[in-house]
Amino acid sequence: MNQRPPPTFSYAPPAGPPPSSDYKSRDSKAFFDGKNEPPVRHWPIHSQHVATVTPLRGFIIVFDALLASTPIMFIALALVAARLNEKTVSDYGHKLGQTLLLSPTVFPILFAALMGRCFKHVGLFLAERGTTLGRLEQLVGCQSLFSAIERQIALRSWSIIGLLLTMVWCLSPVGGQSALRLLETESKAVNSVGTYHYLSPLASQDSVLMGASAINTGRSTFTSLFLAALLSSTKYQNTPMDLWGNVKMPLYSSITNSTSSEMQAIPNGDGQNVTYASLIGIPVSGVRSSGYSNYNLRARQWNISCDSNQEMSPNATSFGKLTATWKLNNTDGLCTKYPCNLSLKSIDNSGNFSVASCKMSYEHFEAIIGCNGTICQADEMRKLDLLSDGYTQDYDDFTRSNLLRNMLNILPTVDNYGVADAGARASTNMERWMIDPWSFIGAKYDNVDLYKLPPDVLAERLTILVNTFFQATYATTALGGNLPKNLTELADESPFLTFNSTQADITDVSELIYRTKWRWFAALLVSSIILQIAAYAGLVLKYITLAPDIIGYASSLTLLNPYTPTPTGGTTLHGLERAALLYDMPVKIGDVCAGEPVGAIAMARADLGRVGGLDRRRIYI
Repeated sequence: MNQRPPPTFSYAPPAGPPPSSDYKSRDSKAFFDGKNEPPVRHWPIHSQHVATVTPLRGFIIVFDALLASTPIMFIALALVAARLNEKTVSDYGHKLGQTLLLSPTVFPILFAALMGRCFKHVGLFLAERGTTLGRLEQLVGCQSLFSAIERQIALRSWSIIGLLLTMVWCLSPVGGQSALRLLETESKAVNSVGTYHYLSPLASQDSVLMGASAINTGRSTFTSLFLAALLSSTKYQNTPMDLWGNVKMPLYSSITNSTSSEMQAIPNGDGQNVTYASLIGIPVSGVRSSGYSNYNLRARQWNISCDSNQEMSPNATSFGKLTATWKLNNTDGLCTKYPCNLSLKSIDNSGNFSVASCKMSYEHFEAIIGCNGTICQADEMRKLDLLSDGYTQDYDDFTRSNLLRNMLNILPTVDNYGVADAGARASTNMERWMIDPWSFIGAKYDNVDLYKLPPDVLAERLTILVNTFFQATYATTALGGNLPKNLTELADESPFLTFNSTQADITDVSELIYRTKWRWFAALLVSSIILQIAAYAGLVLKYITLAPDIIGYASSLTLLNPYTPTPTGGTTLHGLERAALLYDMPVKIGDVCAGEPVGAIAMARADLGRVGGLDRRRIYI
C-alpha cells in the first residue's frame, strides 16, 4: 500500500508592506495549511525587517545592559578592600566582609551567565559573517568549564581557541575564592627603641657578707628574703620571674651544648622546664606594660659541680662541733683561684654524714630577655669573661676572700641561727629543699639523707641555694619592685647600687587593622575585568548582529523543517520567541521514513502520523 506523499509547504510570506508600528495591528492569527489545526496567535504574517525595536525588545535591552554591568560590583569590592588596607577595623569593614562571604556563590553564577552569553553571541556574530561549523559549535557549546573541555575532546580539535576558552572558565572559581580571601584582620605592629635599666652586677660588692658587723646588721633582711624565696619555690622554681617580678637567669650549665654558636638558645617551649640559677631574679626598670620588647642584661652567678656524694661515718668526716646540721667548707682554707674546692657535709637520718666533694666558680653571663608586656623570660644566653664590665681582679679577690668565705659559713645557719643545739633540731629547710624541692615545708623532726642524691642533682640544687642566698644579701631595696623613677636615689645608700642601661627593641601591638591580600586582590580584579569586558562585548555583539538568535534552541529545529510544518513566515523570530509561539506543538525525534527499507532520523510533528519510533535493529541514513 503506497503512502500519500507529504505535502509541501511555503515558507515565504506574501509580499506586502511592512506591518504597522502598532503591535496589535501588525500581529494576527496565522493558520496552518491543515484545516483542523488551531491558528497561532501573534505569528508574523507580513515581511518585516530583522532586529526591529519593539517595546519588549527595548525593555530587554535595558535589562541586558544592567546584567552586563554587574561585574562592576566585584571590581568595586576589590577597590574598596584595597582602600581598607591598614585601616582600623570598623562596622563598615565588617559589612564589607559579610558581603565578600557571598562572593563564592554569586560570582560563579554571574560568570556563567555573562561569559556563556558572550561566547554564544560571538558565535552568532561569526555565523552571520561566515565561519566553520566546528568553530561555531566550540563557541556556542562553551557554557561551562566541563563543556569547554568536552568540546575539545568530542570535536577532536585541540586548538588554541579551545585552550583559551578552558582557561577563561577557570577564572570562575578563582574569582569567587579570591573575594573570600581578599581581606583579613591582624594586629598592627609599631617598632621603636627604648631604654631599660637593670641592676648592675657590681652591686654584689656591697653585699652584707663583707664583714661580721654588716652581717649582723643585715641578718633580718637577708633571712626573710632568702626564706621567702625558698618557701615559695614550689610555685616559682621553674617560672622565668620570681615572686617579686624580677627576671631570672637560667643555669648556664643546664643549657650548654644545645647549639654550636656562642649564644645558647633556652628551651622555653611547651613541656620544657628551664632550670634557673637562683630563686631571686634581676631587677629591671622601665619595662613597658604593653607590647613586646627584647633587651640584653648581664649578671654574675655561682656555679657548683660535684664529683662524689656518699655516706660516711662521723669519725671519717671531721664535721666538728654540731653547731649546724650541715656545713659548707672550702677545703683549701682560702680560695685563690677558680674553681674553689668545696665540701658539703650533712647529718643523715642514721647518725652518719652525707659528704659531697664539689668545685665552685664565679661566672659572668649575658642573656637576651624577651617580654610580653611586663612578663619576661630569658631566650638566649652566653658566657662572658669574668673580669669585664668594671669587675677587676681586686673585686674578685674581695669576693673570694670575704664574700665567699662568709657565705659558706652563714648559709647553713640561716633558719636556726643562735640555736644552742642545732644538731638536735633535725635538718634545716635548705637540706629538706635539696632532697625534695617540691615537698619540704613543715615540721619534720628527722634528718634527710642527702647522700642518696646523684652528684649532679645535688650540685644543681646547691647552686640554686647559693645563688639565691647570695642575691638576698645585696641590693635588697631594689628586689621588691616599685623602683623609683630616679634610680640614682638608690645609690645614696650604697655607691654600688647602680643600674646599667640597655637598649630595648619594642614592638607595640595596636588595635586590629585590615590587611588586603594583594595576590587575591589581583586575582579578583583581573577576573572581574575580564568578565566585564566579556559582558559588554556580548551585549554589543548581540545588538549589532542582525541574524536572529536561533543557535542552541530546541525551537530552531522547526525552522524550515518540512517535517515540522509551521505557518508561513517566522524566519525573523529568535529562538525563545519561536518556542513561545509554538509552545504546544507536539514534536518527536524519530524515523521519518518508517515505510522505507532504510530509515531517516529527524525531528517531526508527532501528531501527523508521519514519524515512527527508533529501533536498534533498523538501519538509518
